[in-house]
Amino acid sequence: MPKPTVSVVVPVYNALPYLTELLDSLAAQDIEAGSLNVVAVDDGSTDGSADTLDDFCHRHEHFSVIHQSNSRRPGRPRNVGLRASDSTYVFFADADDRLAPECLRRLVTCAEEQGSDVVIPKMVPLAGRGFPTAVYEKTLLDADLVTAFRTLFPQKLYRRSLLTAHDIWFPEGIRLDDGNFNAQAYVHAKRISILSDYDYYFLRARKVGKQLSRTERDPVSYTASVVKLLEIVREHVKDLVMADQVVLDLYRRKCLHEYEPRRFSLYDAAIQDAWIAVHKSLVERFITEPMERRLESPFRERSYFVRRGDRAGLLESSRHETAPIVSATVTRAGWANDGLEIAVNASVYGRLGLPRQLICQLLRRDGEGGSAFPITRPAEETPDYGQSAQYEGVLPHRSIEALIEGAYDVHVVSVSGQERLSGRACWGEGVAAPRERAGLRIHPTRNGQVRVKKSVDTSLDLRGVLGRVAGTLGWRH
Repeated sequence: MPKPTVSVVVPVYNALPYLTELLDSLAAQDIEAGSLNVVAVDDGSTDGSADTLDDFCHRHEHFSVIHQSNSRRPGRPRNVGLRASDSTYVFFADADDRLAPECLRRLVTCAEEQGSDVVIPKMVPLAGRGFPTAVYEKTLLDADLVTAFRTLFPQKLYRRSLLTAHDIWFPEGIRLDDGNFNAQAYVHAKRISILSDYDYYFLRARKVGKQLSRTERDPVSYTASVVKLLEIVREHVKDLVMADQVVLDLYRRKCLHEYEPRRFSLYDAAIQDAWIAVHKSLVERFITEPMERRLESPFRERSYFVRRGDRAGLLESSRHETAPIVSATVTRAGWANDGLEIAVNASVYGRLGLPRQLICQLLRRDGEGGSAFPITRPAEETPDYGQSAQYEGVLPHRSIEALIEGAYDVHVVSVSGQERLSGRACWGEGVAAPRERAGLRIHPTRNGQVRVKKSVDTSLDLRGVLGRVAGTLGWRH
């Protein structure tokens, strides 16, 4: 009997009522007759899934089932199915998902025509399942490792000779078994292709039943699985720039997400400390500070505190992730040739790096007017988290003249894309208030904040008087 082109391996544990939908979608594949066989591995189901599999196999000769005791994780049943199958390609499906009718034929065609060792199909959320889909937006017949590592789901087509040549199996009984398997396949593959031209595979959010991969995470064992992924990358990816990118992305996705405020704040102190300790050890081994600085906010802030083992800093930072605030203190105010010069010490809590420029804004207390001018950080270096930086700027004379009479509050504003953060400025201790000029007075309030008052200027300087007289008489000078 000729060897089938592709085998589909399906680990099954208490997958009803979804299992029948998955099996029907496999039976409906439009791949050439005799090219497909399906190996389902019942991992000790107790809900009737075993009987459903037996019945389906009796009715479809290219389907087979293996029954075994429960192993708690999908790695072992996938390995059992892999050993029991014999085909040029192997595809792993989960018992609660479904395949589109042309899925396997299209994947095999791509592998044959492109010489791909791994073909990644476009995956579509089903029943509210949430996962990043950006990696599936564009077909890439020769995807780089950075892109490929953004999807570690096992629902892919693998060339069996790749798995055999490098002795690639799912590690059994650990977390991220699918990630470990994919990491090995990716680093050894001669070509990885991503197909986005068709909705190939539908990944379900299960509301009933059991998923083999869904168990509580222990900080030590889970992080040990992440470390294994990073070791594979460091050992086999010789392009150091690409290796850094892959490692940094895995660290962001598999470690730093643990500090999402709504998750981390619910852990008790012992669990919080456990996560920080294992991640700190990982950082010291794999993540350099230059790599860390390439992270986007808020992951950069999280990593900063993890590196220092600072739980209090993490909790404080997380409080400001969803609502960052600006803190600003006036450290100097005085008159210059071009206007009122102001120096401000500013921080943006909930953000690691301070922007090169902030905005100093005067808002009339009755809401009927205001003015704004830029304040700039002179130093080129980005300050570390928790440090403030000195900003300086000038409210020009023409803006002062344009202010209408009244009292103004002073705010410091950070603008980044659509985001606008604002904080009321305070008056620094021991800072002298400059004398009033041009009807403008800046001073501290009783509660230590900054107030600007604009009044009608009745004492015009000599130059102003002469200018008006000259204008009236038509003189030029």
